[in-house]
Amino acid sequence: MEKQMWCNPLRVSGTGGQTALARNRIASWNTTAQTLRLPNGAALALLLGFLLLIGSQMARAEDRAALRDAALQHVNQSRTDEGLPPLEPGASLDEAAQKHAEDMLKRGYYSHTTPQGDGPRDRFLDAGGGEWERVAENIARCRNCGALDRERVATFHEGWMDSPGHRANILSEGLARFGFGAVALDGRIYAVQTFAGPGNSRGRDGTEIEAGGASDIAQEVLNAERTRAGVAPVNRSPALTEAAMEALPADLGGMRIESLDPFGTFPQELREFGRLQALVSECGGCGTVATAGDVRAFLGDWLEAHGRRVSLLDGETTHLGMALRSDWEGRKVALLLLGTR
Repeated sequence: MEKQMWCNPLRVSGTGGQTALARNRIASWNTTAQTLRLPNGAALALLLGFLLLIGSQMARAEDRAALRDAALQHVNQSRTDEGLPPLEPGASLDEAAQKHAEDMLKRGYYSHTTPQGDGPRDRFLDAGGGEWERVAENIARCRNCGALDRERVATFHEGWMDSPGHRANILSEGLARFGFGAVALDGRIYAVQTFAGPGNSRGRDGTEIEAGGASDIAQEVLNAERTRAGVAPVNRSPALTEAAMEALPADLGGMRIESLDPFGTFPQELREFGRLQALVSECGGCGTVATAGDVRAFLGDWLEAHGRRVSLLDGETTHLGMALRSDWEGRKVALLLLGTR
């Protein structure tokens, strides 16, 4: 029996879906105990200076938290006005946004991409964000525009809402959390909004399906294309559908499609096929539940890829089975089995 497997990792999360591990930056100091003797007046001045520094740092932290609260209030008010659910604050998003604002100010650039090529997703992952979530970002800057305060945050928000692309991020249905960062120096202010969430299902048909329900839709889509190509239609195989469902774990956590073995168990029911092929793909930031639109989107992707299209339109293929699973956090994996009998 001939067996073939095409592994096609699709990433449709918009800003890229490369895998990255969260990197923790840990600083350490070797401390040597030494005694520094100062005159009483100098010691008092040093202590007061230290207390003032601590107070200043605490004030900045409190001010930053207040600005973040204001930014989130503006975003959620805009979403409420459109009948959308509010976003929750996200610590990793705050970190990513703040670091990007500070980096743009420090290095004098204004872009979603750093001079080294890192984008919103890279910053999100570095801050400990989820690999399969959708990430979006809005940035703004101004010169000689006054203080960085709540009024400035409101002005930035109004500007973003007046811009179609930025407004779309604020009002996206596929986002769940929000972060904000801002920095000011010498009359320059940089501000960053960062969003993350599971994203939206692909395609227009949002009908929710069970894992094995993908086979019927796949048969419909594929046979329509095979008919146009003058190729005989394929039949839905319960055995191939069951094999696809067993090959895809219900819990996708930690599963890599590169290591997936769809023919590992090789049940007796599959021995009736003289040839078997497998196509597997995944997407990130593509919603929480498996839908009919997802199935059509995966089939569309495969049909647009020459090597996969050849397999799908092979006149000797007689049966198919498909499974589609979601991790409910933005990742979906599709497995299609093709058999010749």
